[in-house]
Amino acid sequence: MLHTKKDLVMEPDKGEMLRQRQLAFIGRVIAGFTDKIQDHLGTIRESAGWLDELLGQEGQGAEEDRKKFVDIVSTIESQAKILVQKIQHLNRFAQRMGAPFTTFDPGEIVDEAVFFTTRFARVRDVSLRPEVAETLPSLYSDPVRLHFLVLILIKNMLERVSKGGKVLLRAGSVEKGVLIEVEGHGTLEVMAPEERNPYWSLGQQVVADLGGHMQTTMIAPGKKRTSLFLPINQVPNVSQI
Repeated sequence: MLHTKKDLVMEPDKGEMLRQRQLAFIGRVIAGFTDKIQDHLGTIRESAGWLDELLGQEGQGAEEDRKKFVDIVSTIESQAKILVQKIQHLNRFAQRMGAPFTTFDPGEIVDEAVFFTTRFARVRDVSLRPEVAETLPSLYSDPVRLHFLVLILIKNMLERVSKGGKVLLRAGSVEKGVLIEVEGHGTLEVMAPEERNPYWSLGQQVVADLGGHMQTTMIAPGKKRTSLFLPINQVPNVSQI
């Protein structure tokens, strides 16, 4: 029996595809952060240049120079605070990479996922807002995979909400677990089914691995909701450790 070149090409298994998708996801997150950090650092450097020039003109129009000095210092402080906040998010994300299974606050995952995707929502002119319960039970699970899942849900909904719409990301406690919901207001009437999203089937696999389940429903005209349930304690498979 003759085999064509196409027949001889082995397709990667789902585990390998998942690994590749996760690596791509990590790369996008880090790339997005480094770009923004460079922007803020550029503003800081520019402000520092103005400050240097101003100090070189000491004695000329003291009152006016003092006001400029205060404004420049305020700009530097503001940009520095934003930079510190971004670095803190990135550090927490990086630290979780070394702990596949651990106890963590799912609310932090939701907040960080919104923080990571705000820029993409702004580009699409869509409002993205988190609504996290004040108290959530801690989960014993894989925080990186949960992060991956939440970003899949947000990305999936952002692509299905029209300009000027909004996406709500909710997290609350339910019996024996945590419920995370992504709700789109102003969803497009014509939309590709989730199965066409290259990440969706992988997301379903991750949900199964984490012992949870998720589903998408139309709750009203122009309103769509995807719900993700995760148990408080997940017993990892040997292959997942």
